[in-house]
Amino acid sequence: MVSSQPIVCVFLKLPPNHRPVSRMYGIVWNVFLPQLNRINKAFEAAQATRPSSEAKKLWVEARGTASEKMVNLQDVAFTTNSTAHHFLHFLEALHSGSDVSKPYQSLRGAASNAIREAGTAQEGMLELREEIRIVVNRITNILSNEGRNISSFVTESSQSLLELATGVEERNAILEEHREEFKNVRRQSSDEKSNPPSEEEIRVVQEKWRSFREITGSGAYIWQVLKRKLR
Repeated sequence: MVSSQPIVCVFLKLPPNHRPVSRMYGIVWNVFLPQLNRINKAFEAAQATRPSSEAKKLWVEARGTASEKMVNLQDVAFTTNSTAHHFLHFLEALHSGSDVSKPYQSLRGAASNAIREAGTAQEGMLELREEIRIVVNRITNILSNEGRNISSFVTESSQSLLELATGVEERNAILEEHREEFKNVRRQSSDEKSNPPSEEEIRVVQEKWRSFREITGSGAYIWQVLKRKLR
């Protein structure tokens, strides 16, 4: 018996394979949140005997900034899902023989938004890394000038800053991969006459984009809960 051969998609673009949204979400839960909590615990221990209102204010503001930066990643998730939605509309128009001009322009616009938001998120993560580093240094100076024993805070925060820096690098690499894959999606042609897709190609690509839409849906990631936990 001859085994069926996989469908080669010549005309239509496939969705990204690497699940960028779930990977970024995992880094926030498994790296950012634990490390910020680690710094917070060390800070509270250093504050236990003689609290500094100035240092407390700095740290509260830094955590608030970290929470707000999650909006950038949330926007990446939303624009990713929106691109899947518009690609499926484009496929429906293509399959039915309808005019594809409007669905095609909507698809390109959605892909462009996804690329732009990923770039914004990259910049935001670099800014957050630097802001946390500066705030920790300022808190260290404030506490040390007031004669506290901050050796534990220095050790814990230094290690956490290294972990956070690694997390930012990993997440920005994912975002860059995300940008490149959506640039490829944006290169989708609307002129199917030169190399028309088969019924089977359309069916296979539809299934893959439907699956991608499901795994990038807003219900799959509880962004608001994450924002509250980072505060």
